[in-house]
Amino acid sequence: MKRAQAVILGMVMIVGMIAAGAGAYYLHFLRQKGDLQTQLATYQERIGGYQEWLDGRPPVSEKLNAFATATLGYDAEVVESRFRSGLNRMAASAGLIKDDTIVSPRGTLTAVRNPAVLQRVAEFRAFQNDERIVAPDLYVMEAEIRGSGTLEAAIRLLALAQTQPWIWRVRGFSITPQGNQGTMFDINVGVTTAVLPDLAPADARETGEGRAEVEPPAILDPDAQHLAATAAIVKRNVFAIPKPPPAAPETVVVKANPEQPPPKQPRPKPKPPPYHEWRLTGVSGSPAQGMLAWMQNVTTGTAVLLRPGEGVLDATLEEANTEQVVFRIGDARYRLSLNETLADRHLLE
Repeated sequence: MKRAQAVILGMVMIVGMIAAGAGAYYLHFLRQKGDLQTQLATYQERIGGYQEWLDGRPPVSEKLNAFATATLGYDAEVVESRFRSGLNRMAASAGLIKDDTIVSPRGTLTAVRNPAVLQRVAEFRAFQNDERIVAPDLYVMEAEIRGSGTLEAAIRLLALAQTQPWIWRVRGFSITPQGNQGTMFDINVGVTTAVLPDLAPADARETGEGRAEVEPPAILDPDAQHLAATAAIVKRNVFAIPKPPPAAPETVVVKANPEQPPPKQPRPKPKPPPYHEWRLTGVSGSPAQGMLAWMQNVTTGTAVLLRPGEGVLDATLEEANTEQVVFRIGDARYRLSLNETLADRHLLE
């Protein structure tokens, strides 16, 4: 009897141990397995969605090849030839005087590298010896257009330069009136074109014969935005010196009592800056450079092109749009509309 009870008790203990082990296995392994399977399914769903998004986007190589196709070539000699001929055609299309126009590309390529690599940003320090990281992103060639023409020709030249896909950047633009009539101007435009030799197609054989026969690039007309900005400046002769106002009649002061000494005159206040001499003559700009303001000194005829942060006298340009600009003088901000001088400014609350 006692032996049977001992056997039964032993079997119960064995069954209990098996059940406890199975429970521990479930809690430790099967539950973790279920959680991991749930996470795996979530990650697979996210990966699938991201893959669909990637499949819907054009490959990066296609975008790079499209950008390279818009350039002037993959060889410095070819690029210089097409750059020169394209800029000459652009100057002629703008209306510059042909005999006064000089186009001077530099003919050499300058490497442009990632500024983060050049400045040794922390995230790039580990790749300083990786040729794929430190290699130039592209090369550029600079050129200048110098000539003379009307105000319309000068502004159209700038609009054309900002429109051409083969001009990578407009580096600078200056216009100087010839004389005081405001009808003819000296014009100087600095531009840059991009070169991507590493994206040259395998069948590009730019031989000496081919270089001599390269065609100049097509000249695209400015878009509606540039035409509207051009028309706003050209429709009025803002650079012509306005006629001086008539002289005020001389005031004769008759002393009531000549024997009395004249009263002491108050000390004259310092003259304010000549705000009346600086007039807002136009606003232009592009997505690359932002909005720019044209200011002209109505006394000397000098014209300056201001970017945000630059100024004349003690007035600093803060912002601009197609109709008006905002200047800061001291701690106050003022609005200025086209053809108004700084003396006509309106205080902003």
